Amino acid sequence: MRKKKNQSKIIVLYGAMAVDKLTVGKVLAKKLGYKLTHNHLINDLVWSVFKRNTLESNRIVEKLRYEFYETAAKFGNSLVITHCYAHDYNSPTGLSDPQYLKTLERRLEKAGAKVLFVHLQAKKKTLLKRVKVASRKKYRKLTDVSIMRDFLKAKDFTTSAPVNNNLVIDNTNLSPKKTAETIIKYFCEK
Repeated sequence: MRKKKNQSKIIVLYGAMAVDKLTVGKVLAKKLGYKLTHNHLINDLVWSVFKRNTLESNRIVEKLRYEFYETAAKFGNSLVITHCYAHDYNSPTGLSDPQYLKTLERRLEKAGAKVLFVHLQAKKKTLLKRVKVASRKKYRKLTDVSIMRDFLKAKDFTTSAPVNNNLVIDNTNLSPKKTAETIIKYFCEK
């Protein structure tokens, strides 16, 4: 008789740039023993060949994300995933952020995963401070305060995705460790 594989557990941290998704994700993954993937792993691979934010690059990024995460779930891998999310963002392919996360949820659940979404939020002043943190350069993330200010004016980062099992945390005054502990407590109660 074949040994039953463990159920994959996937936590999707989403929200604005500089809301500490990756920092919280590192703490969370370490505490839970999960693997950590973040936006830029797949993006950087695709952007090394295709121009950023073009129809072609976005098509490939979207396809790779779905396939990668779904396959990881099918093989019982537990993950922490980060995703930069604006409720009114539409990719050049026409895929909106709400549609992306809803489809991701459906595909991961179909693959047998237990999925938790965490919408991280912080006050504008905090985001503008965090966007300048030197560690963001390592991942070629946005570090320009004026561009960040423009994004915060133009896009809706506060409306949550239309997904089930969604936890909203304002981490303006929370350390990454405290934020991770809040997620773990919520997740373990589910």
